[in-house]
Amino acid sequence: MTNNSKKSGIITIIGEVNAGKSSLLNILVKKNISIITHKSNTTTKQIKGIKSYKNSQLIFIDTPGLYFNKGKSNRNFLSEIWNAVSEAEFICLVIDSSKTVSNKIYELLEQINSKNKLKKRFVLALNKIDIVKKESLLIKVKEINEKFEFDQTFMISALKNDGIEDLLDWLSRNLSERKWLYSPNIISTQSFDEQLNEKTREIILLRIHDEIPYNIEVLSDQIINISKSKIRIFQSIYVKNQRHRSILIGKRGETIKFISMNARKSIEVFTEKKVDLFLEIKIKKKDRISNKGKLN
Repeated sequence: MTNNSKKSGIITIIGEVNAGKSSLLNILVKKNISIITHKSNTTTKQIKGIKSYKNSQLIFIDTPGLYFNKGKSNRNFLSEIWNAVSEAEFICLVIDSSKTVSNKIYELLEQINSKNKLKKRFVLALNKIDIVKKESLLIKVKEINEKFEFDQTFMISALKNDGIEDLLDWLSRNLSERKWLYSPNIISTQSFDEQLNEKTREIILLRIHDEIPYNIEVLSDQIINISKSKIRIFQSIYVKNQRHRSILIGKRGETIKFISMNARKSIEVFTEKKVDLFLEIKIKKKDRISNKGKLN
């Protein structure tokens, strides 16, 4: 196969919070590269997943969940989404089929359609079809396409892997011919460190509910290869203030112990190695970090 016969393209995934965008990305690339929790806006930055499929390379960009409140954080999210949209050939809108679609979604689609010089193709992925009656799905598809005309509509269940192959096939057939940007064995543009950070952040968000803001950060300070089958990781968890630090520690240190134990297990599954994990909570104020004290 020559480079001329290969195809590639960028597909930006958008949708309201908890529509299942990250679940879709993970099932598309067959690896948990985007974290999934009950907490809104778990995805705070663009995450690129790469699927080398037949003669095509599909580059998927997961974006923060859409919510239409005013405020600086929402402007930041919309900025991330616009950046991802601008470089994409395809816009894949993921809808939770059990919920009503906000009119703001249609307004955003129209803005994307009108502001971009290069015409983009729009794909509707109606997700969570396993929890909705078929008759209701057909009505919803008709209603959505009457308000905005999509190039193609797919009924999927990211949870049960239903309809995913049809989505991949259609995208693959409709990509432009061009050289692949990445090696076939690469599935994400995230670095190894970033993927480890996200594993720990996922456990934090699963354990902590509304008390900790979505933008909590985890950074890997040091990763040591002890042997071929064992690594030692030192990570810093950055929080806004002392109250958040106390919440993360929990009574008698129970919360941080839970986070440490389950993050270690998650990283072991991901790396397929034995892991020693050491966590340190730090308070970040104007680029100055205080309050050290290691926890493991």
